[in-house]
Amino acid sequence: MTVVERRRAPRMGLWRFVATAALVSAGCSTGWLAACSSPDSSARVDPVGPTGPDRASFEFVAPVLSRRCGSIDCHGSRFRNLRVFGFGGLRLDPEHRPDLPEFVTTAEATATYESVIGLEPEILRAVVSAGGAGAERLSIVRKGRGDEDHKGGRRITAGDDSDACILSWLAGDVRIERCNEAGCLVDAGSPDATKIGACP
Repeated sequence: MTVVERRRAPRMGLWRFVATAALVSAGCSTGWLAACSSPDSSARVDPVGPTGPDRASFEFVAPVLSRRCGSIDCHGSRFRNLRVFGFGGLRLDPEHRPDLPEFVTTAEATATYESVIGLEPEILRAVVSAGGAGAERLSIVRKGRGDEDHKGGRRITAGDDSDACILSWLAGDVRIERCNEAGCLVDAGSPDATKIGACP
């Protein structure tokens, strides 16, 4: 390499650097910047899609899960992957205490629904599409029945009101009377709440 070529080499490297920096800067100030922007924080993703379990009928299931699984030391804790909101555990309204009011609000039922469908969305979608067949594939059923190791032990017995409530919801034909018995539900006197009464 001659003396002249050596003198040009650094200038060519600097020229390429300046040109590349200018292109990147121009790209970021135009269309590329949109590709680097943050996601829409209000956007929601439904993990089970249109073939998932019915959200509206979950209103009857949520108090059952709250009663059986939602105590503050179990799934009524923010530190569990399955979070159950409502009486006895997690509350959405900062004015509510775990023990008051004695009902599961519509917002709490929605939060519990989102937690349930987010656990095993593929399996849940398959079970619901099959009319509830194969429900024992779901952790919420196996662990609730005590068929799989569960820190909380058996919370539901196969065939009892709680089990029938959950399985009927998965089958797409919720058995309201079984859910009411399992959750010991009484009318809360509010259109957006169901009170959990004293169980016999």
